[in-house]
Amino acid sequence: MAARRCAGGAARADVMLAALAIALAIAGCDAGAHRGDAAAGGVPRIVSLAPSTTEMIFALGAGGEVAGVSQYCDYPPEVLKLPKVGTFLTPNIEAIAALRPTIVIGLETSSDLREVRALDAMGYTTLMVRDDSIAEIETGIARIGARVGRRAAAQALIMRMRTRIAAVARRLDGTAARPTLMVVGHQPMVAVGRGTFLDELLGMAHAANIADVADQQWPRLSLEYIIAARPQVILDGQMGNDPSVPSSFWAHYPSIPAVRDGRVRGYAQDPMLHPGPRIVDSLEILARLIHPEVFARADAAQASARGASR
Repeated sequence: MAARRCAGGAARADVMLAALAIALAIAGCDAGAHRGDAAAGGVPRIVSLAPSTTEMIFALGAGGEVAGVSQYCDYPPEVLKLPKVGTFLTPNIEAIAALRPTIVIGLETSSDLREVRALDAMGYTTLMVRDDSIAEIETGIARIGARVGRRAAAQALIMRMRTRIAAVARRLDGTAARPTLMVVGHQPMVAVGRGTFLDELLGMAHAANIADVADQQWPRLSLEYIIAARPQVILDGQMGNDPSVPSSFWAHYPSIPAVRDGRVRGYAQDPMLHPGPRIVDSLEILARLIHPEVFARADAAQASARGASR
């Protein structure tokens, strides 16, 4: 009985969604004409379904063409004034159609959603990209750039990102990796795990991620495991933006080397948890938090060189 009710509910939802798509397609014939006019007239109207794709579009210089964004898009600040079209998991078809987009850009994780399939069926152009690694982010930037007429800007942006990444690598050359725990939440204790862009950044920042033992992207770790793993650095997103703020939570576990040696640091969740062009900012922040002495020496040398040149 319950299974039949669930199946019936799913069927009714499919029918309602199909009916909505047909109704919007019929009522939006005039909007369809406007879509063609916009494309022919060279006035793109972009709808972005995820914070990462929104950041990519703006970094490419196409922000002025964005007509709507997802509910969670918050960077750059200009997007806060734009119309909202739901989230990347629950996009609002009516809101999207009302904006008459020439292209809808989102993440491949939402490409199988009924709403995205309905947009395709209604004749809207869609582009779905991935953001789980640096390579995927670069590919996403290149694909979006090609579709919104910013191919050269995309290549230039990717080169700038690679240049900054290489600069961090040079600074850390020869530095041993420190066992590190990166926490995004306490209740439960959720850590950055294998297969995420943040895990990749940790590796590039010469950290040995103690949560990599779990074959999960966001594993839940016990305090017993953390104590036994003896991380030398703890990066805790619950501590706020100021990396110097002490954590009363971790102070209860002085046997952990990171606590004992004063290497418990907070980090700003923006930009840290935002995949996109600002991952290079996140990499630099992580490297400084994990190996502050390396950057202190380099900063002192640069200051001395500037003083000598005056």
